[in-house]
Amino acid sequence: MTQSLHYRELRCERTTGYARLWPLARQEALTVFRTKWGVALYLFCLMPGIGRLIMLLIMFGVIQFGPVPLANRFDGNMPAGMRHLNPNDASFYLHSTLEVMPGMVFFMLLTTMIVARSVARDRATNALELYWTRGISPWGYLLAKWWGGYLITATMTVALPLLLWVSACLLADDWTLFQQTFAQFFIGLGAIAAVTGLWTMIGTFVSASAGSANGAMVIWCVLLVGTRALGGILSGILKDPELQSCLSFWEAGGVIVRSIADLPQQRTWLGGAVATMCVLFITTMLLARRRMRVKEALQ
Repeated sequence: MTQSLHYRELRCERTTGYARLWPLARQEALTVFRTKWGVALYLFCLMPGIGRLIMLLIMFGVIQFGPVPLANRFDGNMPAGMRHLNPNDASFYLHSTLEVMPGMVFFMLLTTMIVARSVARDRATNALELYWTRGISPWGYLLAKWWGGYLITATMTVALPLLLWVSACLLADDWTLFQQTFAQFFIGLGAIAAVTGLWTMIGTFVSASAGSANGAMVIWCVLLVGTRALGGILSGILKDPELQSCLSFWEAGGVIVRSIADLPQQRTWLGGAVATMCVLFITTMLLARRRMRVKEALQ
């Protein structure tokens, strides 16, 4: 007596590179939501944007905090140093993201736990066997890890400013705010998106070249905080404030964004900022390339 085993028919289908990389990128983007502490960290990193949104609601009178909505008291004659307090100016929506406090601090908190640990954590658990089991090349794997880290980071640096701007346009009495800020805001938003991609790519390279996840976290924090401290010390000794804007890894990105979007800034050196970002990108990429060779993947 025989019995059918009802095996399913095996079909071999070609899978594109994107189809193999996207599950890994999605998994990396959702890593922070796997634990309650990760969710708490993510929500905490959104606090500057939420605080800015509350400020916006107060200014437009949605939350009553005075006899007259504060937005009606702003005019076009504000000093350049206070433009970031005017909701009728594009710098209002981008300022907190680019500043050291709170922008860099909360960016460092999120990327230290996500981006800086991404590849080093997998190496520690021998998860780099994905090279062979899923047909993913070393650079394809690195690209997927970067894409996942970029998506979760961009929700803070790109999505929150966009939410603020859309909210302001809907709260305004007419379309004047939209017309005044549309072009400059989206140029700045595109620049922030590009610089965020560069920041997170360098962070992924750091993770790929580090010997352990904890070591990658330390190197990443030193890169963010240490370069700013070095720039501050050298600019004070040499009495050249421009040095801090180009030697600091974080502030160099801010200088590039502000220059592209024509946002207010003082005593900066655009060429030095671009050089700093290029040097860090090339250096970390070469270190990651050496470590990400297939024969050394599991070492």
